[in-house]
Amino acid sequence: MRLIASANLRVWLVLVTLTVLPELPAFAVETQYKNYKSSRQQEEFFEVSFDKKRVSVTVFQDGEELTRTCLHSEIEKAETFVSLGESVRFESNGLIFGEDTYPFREISDTRITDTDGLVTIAFFAISTSSQRARRVRQGNQIQFSNDIVIEEDEFVRGVVFAVTGDIEVYGEVNKDIISLFGNVYVGPGAVARGDIASVSGRIDVAKDASVYGEIYSGKKHRGTFKHRFRHREKTLSLSGNFKYNRVDGATLFCGVRFDDGDSLLPSFQALGGYALASERWRYDFGLEQTIWRRRPLAVGGSFYRRLASGDDWLLADKENIVFTLLVTEDFKDYYEAEGGSVYLVFKPLTTVSLEGRYRFEQTKWLKANPHLWSLFGGDKLFRENYSRVEADYRRTGIAEIDSTENAYLSGRIEYDTRDGKEPFEQSAWHVTGDIELSHPDLNSDFDYRRYTVAVRRYQRIHRRVTLLLRGIYGSSDGYLPMYKRYYLGGLGTLRGYRHKEFMGSRFWMANAEYRIDFPRTDLATSLFWDAGQIANDTELSRDIEVKHSVGVAVYLGDDLRINVSKRLDRSFDDTPRIYVRLDHVF
Repeated sequence: MRLIASANLRVWLVLVTLTVLPELPAFAVETQYKNYKSSRQQEEFFEVSFDKKRVSVTVFQDGEELTRTCLHSEIEKAETFVSLGESVRFESNGLIFGEDTYPFREISDTRITDTDGLVTIAFFAISTSSQRARRVRQGNQIQFSNDIVIEEDEFVRGVVFAVTGDIEVYGEVNKDIISLFGNVYVGPGAVARGDIASVSGRIDVAKDASVYGEIYSGKKHRGTFKHRFRHREKTLSLSGNFKYNRVDGATLFCGVRFDDGDSLLPSFQALGGYALASERWRYDFGLEQTIWRRRPLAVGGSFYRRLASGDDWLLADKENIVFTLLVTEDFKDYYEAEGGSVYLVFKPLTTVSLEGRYRFEQTKWLKANPHLWSLFGGDKLFRENYSRVEADYRRTGIAEIDSTENAYLSGRIEYDTRDGKEPFEQSAWHVTGDIELSHPDLNSDFDYRRYTVAVRRYQRIHRRVTLLLRGIYGSSDGYLPMYKRYYLGGLGTLRGYRHKEFMGSRFWMANAEYRIDFPRTDLATSLFWDAGQIANDTELSRDIEVKHSVGVAVYLGDDLRINVSKRLDRSFDDTPRIYVRLDHVF
C-alpha cells in the first residue's frame, strides 16, 4: 500500500507541475557564476592581508593563528626573496614563517575578501595526497619571480599566482589571479572569472576584457582599489545631433542605437534628420557584428543619404560648426552622396588597425546658401561650394557630380601610439596609409587609383619642449573627379596661404613645429614651418615651385590654438593669415 501511495503521489505532483508551468511568466535566463566556497576537504594554509598602510601574514598551526604585520615601507624585496620583517619571508619554494615552510606547491585554492578596506587573500591546501588533490593542484599556475603569460587560446582551470612576477592574461582563467608584489594585465578579449589582487602592484584591464570578480589593488593612492567588471549590458539608447553648414543649413538629427557590450549580438544605429536650407532628408542606417573579440574583428555595412566632404581630414564637423555659427566661415566643400558600403575592420594590436571597404554612391550637386545666419558674421556672406577651383574646371566638376555614380574599393592601415587626452605628454607615432580604387568593373563611372600616406611624429624633447613633425604624400593614376582631388593651402596644410588655394592630383607636404610649454600654466607657444608641392594631372618635378610658409602659434590648453603665418613665395599679397583651431590635430 505504501508503494502504491508513493507512486500516486509522484503522479499527482507531475500533473500539478504540468498544469502550473504554462501559467508561469516568461523570463530571461542569465548565466550566473557562483562565488567560491571552500570545500570541507580543504583547510586554511596561510593568509595575506593588506590595506593602505600595512601588510599582514597569518598562518594556522594546531588550531592557532599566528600573525606578523609590517608597514608597506618596511617590505624588503630582493631577486630571490621578499621579506616582511625578520620572521616572514617569501622564497621560491614557499612562505617561510619562523621555522616553518608553507610550500606553494601545496596551494589548492584561494579566496579573496574585503572587510572595511582590509583585503584578505586566503590560501587553502588539501592535506591528503589523493588523486583529486593532485588534479586540483595541477590546474593552478604558480611562480615566484617568473612572469606568467596566459596565451589567447589557453584556458586555466585553477588559480594563477605569482609572488613578484608579473601576470598577463590574454586567454581565460577560471579562478583568482594574484600577484602579491607584481603587476597584473588582463588583455583585450581576455576572460577572468575570479577575483584579481595585488598587494603593491598595478592592475590594468583592457577595455574589452571581461572580469567577473572583484579587483583589489594596494597601488591606489588612497587606499585599496575595488571595482567590479560585470557582463557588459545590452543598451538601447536614443540620441540627438545638430549640424550646421552653408549647404544644408541647420539639421537636427534624431536616432536610436543598440549596443551589445559582449559583442554577441550585432550593433545597429538608425539616424535621420531634415536639412532646412537644402530641404533634403538625411539618414544613415548601419549594422556591425563583432566576429572575434580577442583581436577585434568586425564586419558591417550601412546605407545613407548624407552631405559628404573630402575635407574631413582637415577638421571635424564639430570644429567646423563653431566657425560657421560664429564667424560665417565654413572651411569645407560639400556634395550629396546617396548609397551604401560594406566593410571589414580588424585590430590585431592595440596600436594597429586595418580596414577594407566597398562603397557605392550616387552623387548630387547642391548650391551653397550665402545668406545663412551667424552670430558675429555681420554682412559677410558664405562662399560658394568649391569656390577656389578655376571656373572651367569647376563647371565640369559640378556636371560630373550631378550625373555620375562612383563605386570603389578602399583600404586603410593605421598605427597610432598617441595619448588621445594628453597628446603632448609623451613621444608617439601616428602613421596612416590609404588606397582607393575605382573601376567600371565595380559599376563605377570612374577609373582611378588614389594613394595617400601620412607620417606624424610627436617627439618629446623634455617636459617643456615637444617637436611635432608631419609628412604627407598623395598620388593618383587615372582621372580624379573634382571632389576626389587634393587641395593645399590654409587651414591644416600650408598655413600662410589662402584656404584650398591649390588643387592637384599629386602632392607632398611637410610640417614642423617646435612647441614650448610654460610652467604652471596651460599656455604654450610654438614656431612652425610648412612646405609643399602640388601638381594637377602632371608629374611632380623640379619645375613646379615648392611653397613655403612660417608662423607662430599660441596654445590655450591643448585644444585652442591661434596661428599667425606668412607665405614666403612672394613679396606682394602676402599679408599674414590668422587661423584659430579648436582641436589639437596635427
